[in-house]
This record gives sequence, structure tokens and C-alpha cells, in this order.
Amino acid sequence: MSTRIQARLLQIVLAAFATAATGLAQESNPPELTLSEAIQQALANNSSLKIASLETVRAADDLAANKTKRFANTQIGALGGQLLTKPSVTFQQGSLGVYPSTGPIPATNQKIEIPRKPAAAVFGSISQPLSTLYRIHLHLTALSFGLQATREEQEKTRLEVIDQVRRAYYTVVQAQSALESLEASLPFYKESKRLARENLTRETVLESDLLGADAQLLKTQNAVGDAKDQVATASEKLNDLMGRDIHTQFRVVSLRSADTEVETSEALEARALQNRPELKKAKFEVRQADYEARAKKAEYIPDVSAGLFYYTTANLENALPRNIAVAGFQLTWEPWDWGRRKQEAAEKRVKEEQAKVAVNSTERAILIEVRNALRQLENTRRQLELSDATERTARQTLKETQEQVKREAVLTKVLFRAQSDLASADDRQQQALAAFWQARADLKKAIGEQ
Repeated sequence: MSTRIQARLLQIVLAAFATAATGLAQESNPPELTLSEAIQQALANNSSLKIASLETVRAADDLAANKTKRFANTQIGALGGQLLTKPSVTFQQGSLGVYPSTGPIPATNQKIEIPRKPAAAVFGSISQPLSTLYRIHLHLTALSFGLQATREEQEKTRLEVIDQVRRAYYTVVQAQSALESLEASLPFYKESKRLARENLTRETVLESDLLGADAQLLKTQNAVGDAKDQVATASEKLNDLMGRDIHTQFRVVSLRSADTEVETSEALEARALQNRPELKKAKFEVRQADYEARAKKAEYIPDVSAGLFYYTTANLENALPRNIAVAGFQLTWEPWDWGRRKQEAAEKRVKEEQAKVAVNSTERAILIEVRNALRQLENTRRQLELSDATERTARQTLKETQEQVKREAVLTKVLFRAQSDLASADDRQQQALAAFWQARADLKKAIGEQ
């Protein structure tokens, strides 16, 4: 073919590619979603994070409710009803005194009966705990450490949500990149099939060449359909993590180039041990278990409280006291419990030992996770360097092939193949870049940073 024909074919291919791209843009132009926007929406709407936040609120309310136990306890009770028996009071002879002029008062035993009738009694007390304040203090301290552990659990959930959003976002980036690469190469295969059909008519190619071009076109069209499904699935998962309608359409932003600065493993391990919320939570649980054990041991101390107690009756005759008021101290003690408190205190100490073992186990798991994430990051960095080199090679090959086509040194289908190879290389480069940032996100999660 002449140079003019080769140039004309090249123009046709480029025009077909531009038409396909324009049609796709006109067909769907969803808004662009950045990674930071996705994280912000997830932190505001994610269901798991809301549940963790409510758990922190619940723990704070529980602590505030228990703090009121340090203050005076007020109780009022009332009893009203129909007497079923006849209460009686007997004044023994001389119980009110014996006088020379009158003799004993009363002179004989006097029995006063109260008939069956409606009656009532009211009880009231104000009691301020004294000896139990120490036990209450230990219990409140344990609850405060429990609250801090709950907050660290909430922080862990927050970091997990951020990590899940990053993973889902990078998955959409990979799927979207693969789809764009396939759609960009589709016009090349269509043109190759058309040229193969024309050349078969001119008997310059074999029928197997036409069948091969047709099979390659069908394979690419099927891959485009699969890629669209992958984009839809990944987008729905990201929408769900963001707490919004899964049908919301959007496009993700292409990833920027990879950074090259990474701290040493020792520095990363130190930061992870300082930042990871699950390790902080485990340490708080140790202190919480210690104070719970001390509070349980403090139950050996008798309960002493100071208070004011009042009692009054209604419709029970004047023979009984109508009003009784007492101010003083009240003591409650259980001297024999058959070893119950001792066993309960031992159980609390076992729980403390379990928490200490959990701290050591968590530290080791964190260090392993950090070192594994660092190795994975280095591996993806090497893969990214390889994909960069492959992409540069494909681009240079296309450039050289275009020059050869102009000189009629190669067939046009070689140009199509070079263009398709470049599109595939661009996709692999974007995939490698997404994998690198995924590994970078894993390392951030491992050291406890968002």
C-alpha cells in the first residue's frame, strides 16, 4: 500500500477511537469522586462507625450513672391497706409507775386492741455512704479505664473504615483503568477485522487471519462487558461503605505517582506500638481488671453509712407512736460468705492475667503486621518499576512502528497491535500503581495512621 493509504488508515483508526471516546463521554458523565471525599463521607455515614460511637456514648453514660452512688441515697416508702388482724398493745400493771397516793398505774393489765380497718405507714430515709466510698472509687476508676478502652475500640473501627474505603476505592480505580484500556483498544480490533475482510477479498491474507481477528474482537468485547460488571460491583461496595445509595454513579480519580520515602522498619515498629488503638485498648483493659479485683477485695469492709430515718403511721390509734425519727449510723456486714468473695476476687485476678497475656500477644501481632506490610510495599514498588519500564517500551515501540508505517516498512495490523500493547501497558502501569498505594495504605493501617 502507498504512504497516502497508510496515513489514511491511521486517520480512520484515530477518528474511530475519538468517536468512541466522545460517545462514551456523552453517554455517561458521572461526577468525580476523590479518595479524601470518599473517606469523609464514610466517616460521617458508615454504619459500623456509628455503632462504635454509640457504644462509647453508652459506656460514658454508665460511668456517669455510677458516679451518683457517691452521694446520699434517699428513699421513701409507703404502705396502705386493710388490717387483717387486730393489733393490740398491753400495758402491764405498774408499767407507767407506782405512786404512794395512787398505787400502780395502771392498776391492772390493760390491753388496747386496734380494730380491723384501713391503715397506713410511711417510711423515709437519707443515707450517706462512708466506708463504701473507697470501693465506689475503685469501681469508678475501673469503669473509666473501660470507657477509654471503648474509645480506643471506636478509633480502631474508624481506622478500619478508612482502610476499607481505601481498598474499595483502589479496586474501583483498577477496574475503571482496565475498562478504559479495553475500550481504547476495541476500535483497533474492529479496524483489524475490517482490514482482514478486505484483504481476504483481495486474497492477500488467509481466511484463518480473518477468523483470528474476529475471535480477538469477540474476546475484547466480552472483556469489556466483564470489566463493566467489575466496575459496577466495586462502585456499589464503595457506596455502601460511604453509607449512601448503592446506585449512585461516580468516577474515581487516577492515582498520582508513587512516593519513594519510607522510614526504617525500627521507626515504623516504634510508631505502631505507640499508635495502634488495639494495643492501647489491651493496656487499658489490664488496668481495668486490676481495679475491678481491688474493688471486689474491698467488699470485705463493712458498709457504714450516716443517715436520717423517719417513720410515721396513720389510723393506728394513739396507742402506738405516730412519728419516729432517728439520726445516726447504719452498719451492714456479712461476716461469713463461705468463701464467695475470695473466689470472686481470684476470678478478677485471673481476668487481669488474661489481659496481660493479650497485651503481649497484640504487640507481637502488630510487629509482624508492620514488617509484612513493609515487605509488601517494597514488592509492589518493584512491580511498579517493571510496569513503568514496560509502558515506556510499549510507547517507544508504537512511536517506531508509526514511523515504519509511514515508510511502508510494516503492515498496518502491526501498528494496531502496537497501539493495543500500549493500551494494555498503560492499564498494567495503573494497576501496579493502585497496588502500590494499596500496600501503602496497608502500611499506614499497620502503624495506626489514617
